[in-house]
Amino acid sequence: MSQAKMWPTSISCSSILPILLWYYCAAFIAASPLHSHPHPDHHHQPSAFAAHPQEYVLSPGFQISDQPTTRRYTFNVTQSTAALDGFLRPVLAINGQIPGPLIEANEGDRLEITVLNYMDIGLTIHWHGLYQNGSNWEDGVTGVTQCPIPPNGGNYTYKFNLDGQFGTFLYHSHHQNLMADGISGPLIIHSPRDPLKRYRDFDQEVVLVLADWYHNTSSEIVEHMLSEAGYFGTPAAPGANSALMNGVGEWNCSAASRAQQCQQVNSPPEFTFKAGDKIRFRLINAGAHAMFFYSVDQHTLNVTEADATGVYGPPALHRVWLHNGQRYSVVINTKEADAGKSFYMRATMDSDCWAWVPNDIQLTAFGILRLVKDASQLTEVSQARPTTQDWSDEILGDCVDLETSSLVPIIKRSVPRSVVGSGRFQAGFGFQFINNTAEHYTRAEAVIIAQQNNASSLSLTTNPRTEELNTTSDPSNFLGNGTDPNLLTKRSPLQAWLPRAHGKPESLVFAYGKRQVPVGQQQDLPPGNRTSELGITRTGGPPPTPIGTIGKFFLNNISWTTYPYLPVLHDLTPGGVGAVNGSNVANVVYPTAEWYDLYLANIDPAGSHPYHVHAMDMHIVGEGRGLPTPENLANITYNTDNPLRRDTVVVPPASFHVIRLRADIPGAWIVHCHIGWHLASGFAGVLVVQPDVIKGFQIPQENLDLCKARVGPLDTIEPGLL
Repeated sequence: MSQAKMWPTSISCSSILPILLWYYCAAFIAASPLHSHPHPDHHHQPSAFAAHPQEYVLSPGFQISDQPTTRRYTFNVTQSTAALDGFLRPVLAINGQIPGPLIEANEGDRLEITVLNYMDIGLTIHWHGLYQNGSNWEDGVTGVTQCPIPPNGGNYTYKFNLDGQFGTFLYHSHHQNLMADGISGPLIIHSPRDPLKRYRDFDQEVVLVLADWYHNTSSEIVEHMLSEAGYFGTPAAPGANSALMNGVGEWNCSAASRAQQCQQVNSPPEFTFKAGDKIRFRLINAGAHAMFFYSVDQHTLNVTEADATGVYGPPALHRVWLHNGQRYSVVINTKEADAGKSFYMRATMDSDCWAWVPNDIQLTAFGILRLVKDASQLTEVSQARPTTQDWSDEILGDCVDLETSSLVPIIKRSVPRSVVGSGRFQAGFGFQFINNTAEHYTRAEAVIIAQQNNASSLSLTTNPRTEELNTTSDPSNFLGNGTDPNLLTKRSPLQAWLPRAHGKPESLVFAYGKRQVPVGQQQDLPPGNRTSELGITRTGGPPPTPIGTIGKFFLNNISWTTYPYLPVLHDLTPGGVGAVNGSNVANVVYPTAEWYDLYLANIDPAGSHPYHVHAMDMHIVGEGRGLPTPENLANITYNTDNPLRRDTVVVPPASFHVIRLRADIPGAWIVHCHIGWHLASGFAGVLVVQPDVIKGFQIPQENLDLCKARVGPLDTIEPGLL
């Protein structure tokens, strides 16, 4: 077995590779921000950094093999401060960086990842998209598969095999909404079986982790969201303040108030490659709310992967869009004639789908692609900002997936035309009684209450978005939107105020050696100049909150309640109660290893939801409007011949998807919206697969010991999971 350290030992800078790679390796390893801190002092805030851009350039020296090995990693998770977009705020970091370290492995390998929690809050880590067949207890979900890793020095080692899958994945915290504070990172699995091959389909590959970023912590936001008063006066999920690409954003510090600290960031991630190369960008949406549009100026995108499934995708797109938890690979063809030129890469948030938008928002995160003729130009590359322009066509306002039929899996896998059973998760927003959590108002009932009270804010929040969905197959009555369309495209582009670099160009190697946004313990950042914050603009959202209630999401009329020290899986194994508490957890049971349908329905009249199913591939065999009634199910078109399979799918308003699943991975698997704020508001349920097999699970003692180390009462409840 090999001992995989934070830098893969398979990278060899002395191998016979192009001279260009020599420059990459020399700078890449010398600039490593991943120093191991086996015993950090968690009483003091260590430094935190945005991930170094070269860490996420995948090396051709990584040996792709079908010979399994064990790779070990150590994650030190700490509280710190950072100004990833210029604005100083508390953050949570893995090994002192945001996003976290790259995990790179082969299909068939075993991962052993030791997580040391030096924060003052519990923690779990989920391995997004992995099957975890035979290791359900390592899925990393608080209150479902484990108790949280205790704070202030607690530790746990996740151990699992990477069997039967390869592609682009991610890992992230699955405790409350701590993912929004920085705990996430990329996980890449290679395989000789992967139909996408380097030097045939692409020459270089880069991982880009996209995230929305908030100037308050997730704990502060969730606490206010789940109060009668709401966050900024509403229970709706917040709009982000800025966007990050590989941990770097460029918020405009002129918007900072005197009570805030901010230092302008002018150094987006940069990548330099040989002109004429085909470049594969592995895109990961690790955000908590925003759908992103990704583009490269003057280069069209060819989609080649969707959620770890290699696909024949749409060619020559100006932009590809991806929602929370989704991943795409896109390939661009650079031109030899463009040697010496630089181009912006853009990741723009779609704020049209939000209920409100901060007036200080920075919608776009930038990266820079520089092209050179050969290695002799490396020291001559200009460090000036590009002058290229975005594509002129309008950005789509709706938060929806790429057309399912346009993504055809390369490795063909058809599904049966019939199934042995079905289940459904039907989601909608409502208002839970504070003093009687078993009762709630629907959205429509809250509208009636507001109308009776002549609420002055009703026009901002309910008309026409709050019409209740019924069982009609015609959704047109429920999809009206009185707000200004394409609000995103009407705002001033950030580029108008971005400063330009001046002076003598820096050498490329030196540029790679620079830390991106080096912060941490920086209490001396300059204060802002404004006497007050800029506030928000309401663009839609739920009706006013009825007195004595809080806004929550309900799945099958149940709003998820998290019991961190009473995991659902433990209830189903020997020593547990033997069943899921249906009053706390919406659940669907698939008893046998056969094919079933799962209906994922969104009954809200506005607002899409990226549903994520743990462990199993979702085969998207049908889509419809309204609810999955027998009539509507009979009228949709089904595709069972090599349908798209993925683990995160966006269900539009007043719509449903028919997902065909093979229930061959026993366990208790959470199903949830991957908008972290929605999950914190109760948007989750559980798929119980083969409960008779679960009864025979032997959960490792290390997992059970986490519950013995609890730091609160056994019946503790808490908001959120992600």
